[in-house]
Amino acid sequence: MGVERMLFPRPTEERIYVTRVPVDATCPECGSTSVARYPVANYTGPRMVTKCQDCFHHLAVDVPADDDHWPPWRPATWGWSGTRAG
Repeated sequence: MGVERMLFPRPTEERIYVTRVPVDATCPECGSTSVARYPVANYTGPRMVTKCQDCFHHLAVDVPADDDHWPPWRPATWGWSGTRAG
């Protein structure tokens, strides 16, 4: 993980958006092939969701991997094992 994950400039765009990456899958609810994977802020923490873009059915909700770069402000100690201080 580099410094770019911890320090980033103030956005200059008028609107901030998330890029939805198309996934080769079919929705089991509506049969649509318009399925995308993208980051969300969930009440359980940051997650990557795979979701139908037509009926919004969740196909998967996963904990983000390091390659997902989500959230961008993840602490440098993310993933370190904790120890109990004595």
